[in-house]
Amino acid sequence: MRSQQGAIVCRSLTKAYDGRTVVDDVSFEVAAGTITGFVGANGAGKTTTMRMLLGLVAPTSGIALVDGRPYRELASPRRRVGAVVDGPGAHPGHSARLHLSVLATASGLPGRRVDEVLDLVELTEHAGRRVGGFSMGMLQRLAIAGALLGDPGVLILDEPANGLDPPGILWMRDLLRGLAADGRALLVSSHLLAELAEVADRVLIIDRGRLLADEPLDQLLDGTRVVEMRCADAAAMLRAVTARDLRADLEDDFLVIHGMSAREAGELAVAQGAGPVHWLTERTSTFEEVYFRLAGPQVDPREAS
Repeated sequence: MRSQQGAIVCRSLTKAYDGRTVVDDVSFEVAAGTITGFVGANGAGKTTTMRMLLGLVAPTSGIALVDGRPYRELASPRRRVGAVVDGPGAHPGHSARLHLSVLATASGLPGRRVDEVLDLVELTEHAGRRVGGFSMGMLQRLAIAGALLGDPGVLILDEPANGLDPPGILWMRDLLRGLAADGRALLVSSHLLAELAEVADRVLIIDRGRLLADEPLDQLLDGTRVVEMRCADAAAMLRAVTARDLRADLEDDFLVIHGMSAREAGELAVAQGAGPVHWLTERTSTFEEVYFRLAGPQVDPREAS
């Protein structure tokens, strides 16, 4: 196992373009051995934050560190950080093996790693094919192979499941879990919120450049219970629920109550004389529901990401 110290650290990270702030005072950490999901609408600031971590964009203020240093100060950066931000960047006339061999040589990495990562991303049988003939999913696997060439302890992956078919997404899920189990720190952005919820230990939600949430996923979902019920006097039940400063929605005789257990709802219906209760069920909000409740409408797509 690798070190369990904080591997990625952002402190008051801010980026402005022509007076317009696209990342606004963002602070978070990603510890080794964990997967942190990074979510937000197009234009929310995810990619700009990742680019600042990778030294591709200079912050206006604040710091972005990997293993305690800015990316540009890392010795042998490919051995420390692997990234997927803009695809593999491969020449369409090169084979997958040649592309990875060029990367390995440029970074002083042993040639044997090329075959190892090709096998890891299940591209061995396609290693001699020209990249220009690859599907989007195969290109994504090649990009991940490039990120893993240096066997880094930190991975920064922007939409790594983009272009993958359902079996590929399951493969990605297992890969990410395995990398974290080996002690790596993973920062993963994705628009596939339900899929991200399957692997993320912690989530960051960003909207209009500001961080709205930074907490373990199970804690974020905790307390998001939703009760759905039908009772004889739904209007009376609605008044009783809102008097407790809880959110409730009523459509005809169907009542949806947030933040209350089924038992509490049943007892309240009896106490308020709103019964009999004809139907009652309890569920926990999904990650998608929590995200949209926090982030609200999407940002203007013309804004920088």
